[in-house]
Amino acid sequence: MKNKLNTTDLLKRSFLLVAGLFILSCGIALSARSGLGVSPSASLAYVLSQIFPLSMGNFNTLINVVFVIIQIVLLGKAFRPTRFLQLVAVVIFGFFIDFANRLFAGVTPANYVIAVAMAVFACALDGIGVFLEVKANLLTMASEGAISVISQKIGKEFGKVKIMVDFTMIAMTTIISLVVFHKLEAVREGTILAAVLVGFFVGVFSRLLNKTVDRFLGVAPVKTVHTAEEISGFPHVITVERELGSGGHRIGEILAEKLGYAFYDYALLTETAAKMGLTVDEVSKVEERNTNSLLYSLYQQSYVYSQNPSRQQQVFDAQSQIIRDVASKENCVIVGRLGAYVLKDRPHTFDLFVSAKLEARAKRFAEMNGMSVEEATEYVRHEDEFRKNYSLQITGQTWGMAEHYDLCVRSDEIGIDEAAEMALKMIRDVLEKRSA
Repeated sequence: MKNKLNTTDLLKRSFLLVAGLFILSCGIALSARSGLGVSPSASLAYVLSQIFPLSMGNFNTLINVVFVIIQIVLLGKAFRPTRFLQLVAVVIFGFFIDFANRLFAGVTPANYVIAVAMAVFACALDGIGVFLEVKANLLTMASEGAISVISQKIGKEFGKVKIMVDFTMIAMTTIISLVVFHKLEAVREGTILAAVLVGFFVGVFSRLLNKTVDRFLGVAPVKTVHTAEEISGFPHVITVERELGSGGHRIGEILAEKLGYAFYDYALLTETAAKMGLTVDEVSKVEERNTNSLLYSLYQQSYVYSQNPSRQQQVFDAQSQIIRDVASKENCVIVGRLGAYVLKDRPHTFDLFVSAKLEARAKRFAEMNGMSVEEATEYVRHEDEFRKNYSLQITGQTWGMAEHYDLCVRSDEIGIDEAAEMALKMIRDVLEKRSA
C-alpha cells in the first residue's frame, strides 16, 4: 500500500491476506480432489507434482519464484527490494496448499454430479480467497506482479496479458499431461469452470462482504453532507436510462428543450476521450465490448486478481467524473452512461427509465437504421443483454430495476411525445417539492 500503516491496520490486513491465501488453497485442494481439473494458475504445479517427488505446494512456490525473477529481469534497476515481500506470501501459500491437500486427502466424489458440485464449491472458495487477498491490499502476488510488469513493457492491458499467461500455463500442462500420462491431467472441465466462475464468485462475495470487511478494517464510507444553502444552489439534473429503440434519447431531447436545460449524450464520449487521451472511436469500442462472450468474460474477470482497473472501468470512472462535473455546473439532461447510479443520492436529481416491448423497439430501430425487423430484433436483444451485464459488472446493480428510478415509462403504450409530457409534469412537481 502507498499509505503508511499503523500496527493495528497492518495486523488486520495481514490477517485478511493470510485468511484469503488459506481459503484459496482449500479451493485449489478441493478442485484437485474433484478429479475434474484445477484452475489455470494451479494446473502446472499440479501436473508437475504428479511426476516429480515434490509437492504441489513446493512446485507452486518454485513457479512463483520464477515470476519474481521475471520482474527482476524486466525491471532491472527499477526493481524495488520491497517486491521481495512477494516471496513471503508465496512461501505461506505453498505451505497452505500442501496443508489443504492433506486436509482433504480423504475426500473423494462418489459420482460425476458430486464431482461437479465439488468443483463449483471450490470455485466459490477461490472467490472468497481472492476477494480477501485483494481487499487486504497489502502486497501484490508474484504472478500478478509479473503480469503487471509484462503488460507495461509490451504495452498491452493487464487483462489481456493475464489471459495469455493463463493459456500458456494450460498449454504447458496439457503438453506435459499428454506426453507423460497420455491423457489430460489437471486440465478438464473443472479448469473451465474455474476460469469462468471464480471471477463471478469474487463479485458475489464483494457485494455480500464488502461492507463487513470495511468495518473490520475501520474504513468508513465517505458521506458528503451538504448544508441547506448548498443544496438550494444545486443545479437540477435529469438522468435518462433507456432500452435501445424505446425513444429514450428523443425523450431526453424533448425534456431538455422544454426545460431549457443543457443536453448530454454522445457529447460525453468526446469529453471522455479527451480526458483519457483516446479517440472517440476507441472509447466507443470499449463501451460496446461484448460482455457475453467467453473471451470477454475471462478478460474482465482477470482484473479481480489485481488492483489494476480494466479499460472499461477506467472509461466508466472518467465518464462518471465528467457527469459529476457537468451536474455541478448547470441544469441538464444526461442520457445513458448509468447516470442514475453515478448521481445516486444527489439532491435535485430526477432519474427516468424509458422502456418498451421488444417488438416495438425492434421495429423503430429497424426503421431508423434501414435494416430488417429480424436483424433489428437480434441487435436490440443483444444490446439489452450488454447493458444488463455492463451494469452488473460495473455497479453490482441489476439494470432497469424500478427501485433505482423516480419514474419508469412505457413509450410504446402512450407514445414518445406523451411519455415526455408525463415525465415533464412529474419532474417539475418532484423537483419543486425537493427544492422546497
